[in-house]
Amino acid sequence: MGELKTVSLLQVLKNRKRILANPLPFHSENFEKYGDTFRVRVGPGRPVVFTRDPEIIQQVLQKQQRKFRKSPLQTKDLAKYIGNGLLTAEGEHWRVQRRMIQPAFHKKKLEGLLGTMRRAIREEIRRIQPGREQDIFPLMGDLAFQVVAKSLFSNTDIREKMSELQDITETNQRMLIREMRQPYLVWWFKLSGKIRKHLAYSERGRELLDALIEERVSQHRE
Repeated sequence: MGELKTVSLLQVLKNRKRILANPLPFHSENFEKYGDTFRVRVGPGRPVVFTRDPEIIQQVLQKQQRKFRKSPLQTKDLAKYIGNGLLTAEGEHWRVQRRMIQPAFHKKKLEGLLGTMRRAIREEIRRIQPGREQDIFPLMGDLAFQVVAKSLFSNTDIREKMSELQDITETNQRMLIREMRQPYLVWWFKLSGKIRKHLAYSERGRELLDALIEERVSQHRE
């Protein structure tokens, strides 16, 4: 492969506003300039490697996957907001989580969710106002959230109960994106109390989830 070309930290800082808004055009330009694989300096630590080489991707995700570990973006940065679950865990803990969730992905279980998904889709379609231009992004986000919430917790309308949890999820997601796109400012996010504030949001989200789970368990006991 030869020596990888490197995008300097200075280049990242010069393009910080573009990257925060949408990093894809910046990285697309780098792919065109440096080829299918290059490095990006985002701080004093190890550089981040970007690749669109299918052979490298296959080696990392399939052929040699045991030799690679999840990024700290998942195991540390994301985990502090959502906990050490299937998405963020590794090793034996991940395997235990994976075995626990496997029955939920059985074909018959998934088929049973189709009705719930259709109802959620119909409800979201009714929110679209004919003859008006609307941003599809929040509508699709609401749809995805409602499908997951109703599939997990209830077939009844829980929009009002889930609105706070959805707001917490989206707020923390925006903060995580800032941490990912501006890693050189993590020190400021900590010092200014931004991360502490969002961790408090996460704790409130867990309280809401615990209450919903307990409510669902109680319904089954009855």
